[in-house]
Amino acid sequence: MLAVAAADAFSGFANAAEPVTLAVSDFDFRDTSGEVRDQSAEHAKRLKALGITLQEGLSAVGRLNIVPMTCETGRCTAGTAGLEALSIKARDVGATYLLIGEVRKLSTLVGGVKFAVLDLTSNKPTCDRFLSYRGDTDEAWRRAAAFAAQDIEKHCLPK
Repeated sequence: MLAVAAADAFSGFANAAEPVTLAVSDFDFRDTSGEVRDQSAEHAKRLKALGITLQEGLSAVGRLNIVPMTCETGRCTAGTAGLEALSIKARDVGATYLLIGEVRKLSTLVGGVKFAVLDLTSNKPTCDRFLSYRGDTDEAWRRAAAFAAQDIEKHCLPK
């Protein structure tokens, strides 16, 4: 009986130790603030930095294996490539989960990061969240990305 209990404990430990393979798409950006000044270049730079911070935060989690995706359009977003195409690309690179998202600028003071993690085995989301943040600065976007990475690790992926 002790051998059976030890085998059960070992198999549970082995399953818990398996890394989760996650493909991270580029995020889309939507500005509904109505501001007159064109901030496209600033937002493009912040969006790229957000992606880097998000990937670095997720890569720091030892149980996650982040796999890259490439798209013909140059940006692998749900808006440009489409969800079905992204899911296929993610499976092709060995991912079992796919992170998609969008940054939304709601006003000069308020923005948000909308994201979902999809289980590519069941084709169902494991989470679908919207995190708001204050400010339209490099620092505000960096903090939003770092917090999103922590939230994804804690609430969206299997332990």
